[in-house]
Amino acid sequence: MIEWDKIRTILFDLDGLMVDSEPHSLTSWRVVLAARKVDLEQAMIDRMFGLRHIEAAHMLVSVYRLAEDPFALAREKEEYQIAHLQGQIAPMPGLRSLLEELERRGLGRAVASSGTRRYVEAVLGAIEVTDCFQARVCGDEVAHGKPAPDIFLAAARALGSDSRYCLVLEDAPAGIQAAKAAGMWCVAVPNSYTRSLDLSGADLIVPSLDAIRDELTNLREQ
Repeated sequence: MIEWDKIRTILFDLDGLMVDSEPHSLTSWRVVLAARKVDLEQAMIDRMFGLRHIEAAHMLVSVYRLAEDPFALAREKEEYQIAHLQGQIAPMPGLRSLLEELERRGLGRAVASSGTRRYVEAVLGAIEVTDCFQARVCGDEVAHGKPAPDIFLAAARALGSDSRYCLVLEDAPAGIQAAKAAGMWCVAVPNSYTRSLDLSGADLIVPSLDAIRDELTNLREQ
């Protein structure tokens, strides 16, 4: 059970949690794979959620036997995705009101995303929430991506916070595993793509970011 009154820091995943970006991300992968005559299968999509682009690229090269440098494939996908952000992504319902409540309570806020720094900054800017976070840790800045705990541990360090007082918000199994490996509480907020996946490792599963804001009303005033 989450001890809400002990939480001092909230660590946010990005894709699929803060921003409705999964359709655009999948479109981007499909575009670069179609150029290689590969049709992305649902089983592969399920395995890719929460992974860094480079890890997904390694998996795709291996499974589909592509004569491709995974780094080049990941870079091409990212370039396409960033170039076509306009009109393709939107903040998830409840994000702004949750961020406002966290700021009002003086709780630390960090983004801990598997995306690269360039991608993360582009997305945060596109949905106009860059200034809402005191720290941002990205997938290309840690040794190991999710489900390893590196990203969340680095985000906690950036805010000077102990893992025992951190709450991670995630939408995918790899992120949930990373949060628990870091010794943190985790709330899963599934989206239409991850709802059918195994999110049972989370301490709590809620339908929306609004539900987290409602839970926080139980916190004593800071």
